[in-house]
Amino acid sequence: MKGAALAGHATHDDVAQGEATLPAAAALLSDAALRALHQGDPRRARWELQAAARLAHATRSTGGFASFTQRFYLVAGLMLHGMADLAGAYEMLSEGRRHTEDDAELLLALGAVSETIAALRKYELPEEPRRQAGSRDEPQFVIEGELGEGGRLPRTDLADAQALYTKALRRDSGLLEARLRLGRVLLLRGRPREALPELERVGRESPRPSQCYMAWLFEGRTRERLGDLQGAATAFAAAVERVPQGQSALVALGRALDRLGEGTRAQDAFESALQAEAQRDPWLDYIKGQPDRIDPLLEELRRLVP
Repeated sequence: MKGAALAGHATHDDVAQGEATLPAAAALLSDAALRALHQGDPRRARWELQAAARLAHATRSTGGFASFTQRFYLVAGLMLHGMADLAGAYEMLSEGRRHTEDDAELLLALGAVSETIAALRKYELPEEPRRQAGSRDEPQFVIEGELGEGGRLPRTDLADAQALYTKALRRDSGLLEARLRLGRVLLLRGRPREALPELERVGRESPRPSQCYMAWLFEGRTRERLGDLQGAATAFAAAVERVPQGQSALVALGRALDRLGEGTRAQDAFESALQAEAQRDPWLDYIKGQPDRIDPLLEELRRLVP
């Protein structure tokens, strides 16, 4: 009752002051979501982000906080992608895109979610298929990729991802993560000759070992598709040199060397792959979106709090 009485006597300045606290509350909840993730509690993290999103939506309505809301939707989408809630990530990033100007990083993040969804393997469950919600008599197989961690996945495909990456690069041609992912999507769409220059540029220009690794891994796969086995082996070897614990590149290198008839080198690569620590492979971060961007974005979000 006391709160209701205070609200009833609130002045315009009181309301404005209260609205100004919304970004701080959203930032605190975003920090809490990351702590929950580190503690292995994705359900709690999802709840914190949903609460923060409601505050961010209200913040947007007050005006003057466009930069804050833009960065919030981006970091929240990246966190949801990282916890494999692709439906939630897609919804969060799409909401951000609706309420802010087209930001290159936001387009990139939405493209990465679309790419991940489109690249999922789909196959029927072999035994005791679960029924789709609402079905009565006829059992329906749940296809992996249709139902995600956070709900039903949106209908999106590799063409959507390509369009988002292309638009992101029009806004920021130096966004190498978008160029890397564009190269992979072009390869997946059966266009290796278009993919190759994009991947070569990332491998040549990126200062980040993990990004170079992924560029050379995809370049190797592209050259395999083009029939250039020696070039593929060279690209895979460059990836291994940059990240020696990269299991996926070691396996790819072993396969390429075996096809070239270099049995001894192939065996060495396979043995190294068996000894490598799988969790240190940059491929794992690639499929999680951009987990390395979360901490810097949260710090930026804090600085944007008035």
